[in-house]
Amino acid sequence: MNQSLILTHDLELKFEEIMGVAKGQIQLKLSDETYDLLAKRRAEICNFIEESQAPAYGFNRGFGHNVQQSVSSKDLAILQRNLIVSHACGVGEASPIEMVRIAMLLRACSLAKGFSGVRPEVVLQLIGFLNHQITPLVPKYGSVSASGDLAPLSHIALALIGEGEVFYQAQRMQSAQVLSQLQLQPLVLEMKEGLALNNGMQFTNAIALSCVDELENLIQTATIATALGMQVLLGSDSPYRPDLQSLRLHEGAHQIASWLIALTKNSPLREAHRPYDIDGEVQDPYNLRCAPQILGACIDLIQRAKITLLKEANSVTDNPLILEAKAENGWGQIADGKYIGQFVDIVSGGHFHGMPIAFASYDLLQSMGTMSTLSNMRCARYVDENRNKGLGSDLRWSEVVDDPQIQAKTPISSGMMIPEYVSASLTNWLWGMSMPSHLFSISTDAGQEDHVSMALNVIWRVFDGIPRLCEVLAIECAFAAQAAIIRKHMPYLPSKHIKSDGSSERLKYPIEPEQRKLSAISEDILAVIYQSFPPVYEDRYLSLEISALARDIRQKKISTLGFKKAN
Repeated sequence: MNQSLILTHDLELKFEEIMGVAKGQIQLKLSDETYDLLAKRRAEICNFIEESQAPAYGFNRGFGHNVQQSVSSKDLAILQRNLIVSHACGVGEASPIEMVRIAMLLRACSLAKGFSGVRPEVVLQLIGFLNHQITPLVPKYGSVSASGDLAPLSHIALALIGEGEVFYQAQRMQSAQVLSQLQLQPLVLEMKEGLALNNGMQFTNAIALSCVDELENLIQTATIATALGMQVLLGSDSPYRPDLQSLRLHEGAHQIASWLIALTKNSPLREAHRPYDIDGEVQDPYNLRCAPQILGACIDLIQRAKITLLKEANSVTDNPLILEAKAENGWGQIADGKYIGQFVDIVSGGHFHGMPIAFASYDLLQSMGTMSTLSNMRCARYVDENRNKGLGSDLRWSEVVDDPQIQAKTPISSGMMIPEYVSASLTNWLWGMSMPSHLFSISTDAGQEDHVSMALNVIWRVFDGIPRLCEVLAIECAFAAQAAIIRKHMPYLPSKHIKSDGSSERLKYPIEPEQRKLSAISEDILAVIYQSFPPVYEDRYLSLEISALARDIRQKKISTLGFKKAN
């Protein structure tokens, strides 16, 4: 560990810090000032409850629709433990460790802000688990994402109190066993602290933030695939001109267009057919010409979601919250942006409701479906000899070489026919995953919680869809790489001569070997693609190669190379 992060009550988490903690690259520490602040506010609220004997939800009352049931002082700690063990009833396989770590970080930061009324020891227990790489086992399913992520967050809290299971040193173990091994003490919950740990949207938000990290990679990869396609399909870069793009004021389109210009800069193949009398094409199809507008809308959705999720990451979301007592002339007083006075007003609200996260998650789903559709449209063009500008049917090598022995294999060769089918299947699968669960609320808690967000169900489909989108983009990159190697062996460009009467005739415009290359960046990217998916000279088993290329994409090998050089 070579980095550290100090948790303070006014810390504003950055995306890079969140991802660093997720990967175990950052150690955490609670500042002394925040420790003292939490202890002070805890004392204030405990004194208030003891002296006033007022009914206070989460402190001396039951939960949910049991809010009217009072709890005696001797049972307050038992109430909190019972809350956690009874609510830790998620189902399904274990959630990924990195996402659980993000949820723990977000919970610690929320509690450290001082509005939840918990002791500093609660935050320290979360920090200790993160620093020791102890990750609670959290089943994937069971949250309606409205009264917070009750079930998932309860599984995290369960481990903090020394119950349930955790992952430690690549093993699945009992929390109590790991704590004993490390000579750490389980957290003993006091009044309100169980509720403070399981009310909030940190679990769903953690998954969403992790998905944003992946989709930022995939939107870059989709742009790279577009740049390759524009060149090998003999498209035009004119639609990407900055002076044209500036006339429409969408930042995402500007970003994609600028990336495409950088990725295709000084492409010999593009320059070889720039004159109209060579190409004879007036406009490219939308999958190339409108790529800035289409992928730009996707990146706008991803960035909009990221902004929402970061706001959530830096929010206080449990219930009830502890505010300053009401003053004579209004609510709690504020000076220099901070509350002043005693924090003894227990206020029930709805900050735990997941609707903002649900909408942001659905934005990610929409962007994935659109990226996949655009990619599939180009794949369909690659295999179509009537639209791929001389690359032959199904990109069969045998159709573009002069060797009669190789050409004789054409009738018995499928070439790259079926990868396009797979792309269509995966795209349809992603469409099917796009049901808007957040629009289908199911009332829970005997009608007390009568509108829930179902955000967790939305974001898990984003998570499940990411590998499929990687495969879609891998197939397109494989098509582009195959098309590129075919172009390099074609001593001409198929051109179209427009006669004076408006009719056209097909011609062959000769080009030299150096003119058949793509941009320097694109050639480097092709070299990486060929390592996992070599050129197809005759039919072979392609499944493992597509999967390997999809892994390269998910591991950011393509995007890192392309954008490191483009920038």
